[in-house]
Amino acid sequence: MPVQKQNGILQPKAGKGTPQGGVISPLLANLYLHFTLDVWLSKHYPQVNFVRYADDVVVHCTSKAEAEKVLEAIKGRLAEVKLQIKEEKTRIAYCRDYRRKAEHGVVKFEFLGFSYQPRARKSKRDGKSFTAFAAEISQSNQKRIREVIREVKLWRNTEAEMSSIAKPLNAKVRGWIAYYGKYSIRSLRNTLMMIDKKLIRWLRRKHKISYRKSVAKLNMIKQANPALFYHWKMGYY
Repeated sequence: MPVQKQNGILQPKAGKGTPQGGVISPLLANLYLHFTLDVWLSKHYPQVNFVRYADDVVVHCTSKAEAEKVLEAIKGRLAEVKLQIKEEKTRIAYCRDYRRKAEHGVVKFEFLGFSYQPRARKSKRDGKSFTAFAAEISQSNQKRIREVIREVKLWRNTEAEMSSIAKPLNAKVRGWIAYYGKYSIRSLRNTLMMIDKKLIRWLRRKHKISYRKSVAKLNMIKQANPALFYHWKMGYY
């Protein structure tokens, strides 16, 4: 079928597949992958747990040998239906924690914006430290958030009010905390601290004061308006 451009012109479709960005494309892709992969895995490897979101898949196996076998089978299955995996994004990772202590070259993977890897944790029962295989916001998404914060145009406007800076940021911060705050919040908190650092610099320029005085002024503003920025309201400071 032809693709209709914004100006109304119908452009004949070239090649195969559905248009990138088309509203029907994600639905058709999910249907195709459901029967191509989900149903196939459930039928041929019922002992294996897996989770798929769009074309990102994590398959949980009980051993390296089983993981290698399932991976080769998946490659073969995808080849049957004219698909292939992205080799540079595909790896076998070992979920090392206090129970699984073997050595492996890869002990980390990313999925849906989170980084899963061994992390130090404290037991709620006795307070002792242990190693858990846990999730936190990935470094690539931390970088992306910092870029969004950095690109706020009002950082350069010393005539603006702080509430004008908070308004466009709060909608984004609310979404970041709602999503990435589901798991360990340490890395997310450190990332959101960039907002406060930018505010300190902004206050220095606005009032022509020293770094120490700008920090003190920001603390006073936090105490007087604890809900001005959403991450303040949620305790991310």
